Amino acid sequence: MTPSNQQQLDAGKLQALRGALHDGSALASRALADWLGKPSVIEIDSLEQLSLQEATGVLSVGADSDDDPVCCCAVHMSGALTGHLILVFDDSSGLALADLLLDQPPGTHTAWTEMARSAALETANILFCSYLNSLWNHLAAPANAGGLLPTPPRFCREFAESLLQFVLMDQAMVSDHIVMARTRFEIDGESLNWTLLFVPDAPSMSRLPLWLSESSTPGRES
Repeated sequence: MTPSNQQQLDAGKLQALRGALHDGSALASRALADWLGKPSVIEIDSLEQLSLQEATGVLSVGADSDDDPVCCCAVHMSGALTGHLILVFDDSSGLALADLLLDQPPGTHTAWTEMARSAALETANILFCSYLNSLWNHLAAPANAGGLLPTPPRFCREFAESLLQFVLMDQAMVSDHIVMARTRFEIDGESLNWTLLFVPDAPSMSRLPLWLSESSTPGRES
């Protein structure tokens, strides 16, 4: 396993990453507002690097209750960086989103129907593309590094510990830290409880500090 101190970003690198994700949030807010025709606000409230155990505890607290599972939409990213991007949310926030997207009265969706899952996946896809485009623009990576591309998102609903083990099964073998962004997610005045996880794999973590340190301002056009 890669030594823990080689897996973590220092405060300056985290701040640079936060800048990239902040710009990604602005892109995602505009894209969602255009798609939905409703005011949408996504902001990064804080960014921190946590162990998988610490992240499990935080996500468990974010569930509707201690005994409830959490949901996620996850993609594998490829290109200049490889690893995962994951949006984690509780049932009530995910189902409220489905009501908003499908123009249904609040409380209409009480279970994860195919339509509700599709609404969550489509929203996640817009967010993931916005974040990866912004991150690529901020990285001082070689132009031939391949950009940053997401796979189609997948939906999971599990208890926090099982969810992270399932989504990050290969990741835990080489890295025991993830970057967690606590987000403010609001659509048409409705606040939703969503958390973004950024999980580069070990080779990407070895490149990321250099590319972030050399990139103080965006260097590419989307």
